[in-house]
Amino acid sequence: MARRGVAGSGRRTTGRIVAGVGLGAVGALHLAWAAGSSFPAPNREVLADTVVGSPAMPGPVPCAVVGVGALAVAAAVAAGRPRRLSGVVRRLAAAGLATRAAAGGVVTARRLGLPEPSERFRSWDARVYRPLCAVLAIAAAQAR
Repeated sequence: MARRGVAGSGRRTTGRIVAGVGLGAVGALHLAWAAGSSFPAPNREVLADTVVGSPAMPGPVPCAVVGVGALAVAAAVAAGRPRRLSGVVRRLAAAGLATRAAAGGVVTARRLGLPEPSERFRSWDARVYRPLCAVLAIAAAQAR
């Protein structure tokens, strides 16, 4: 019985760390994009094609909103306090990330009324974004 509790505690701690660091990095990256950075792409056009699937990046406000939101969720999930609020945030984040992982970027773009994403985005979505969302969803769900 004690072993089960220790294993559960380890999963919760790992979930908090992975979700906190992962969502924190996502938030920081979006804030950098809001400020005009093209990191890690060589320029904003390649960045837009890779992460949005269109010729231009969204404006600074949408990027900043996503960045601040991801950082806030990262802080709530990583801290785990107060339990009631962090539990709600954790469940919502896990559900949103799992939905994004399952639906993919093309469906998400359509639902948001955006143009059809480029082939470059589709490739990155299948290889990087969807798996990342799935990992972060699992981590957030276990970060009790």
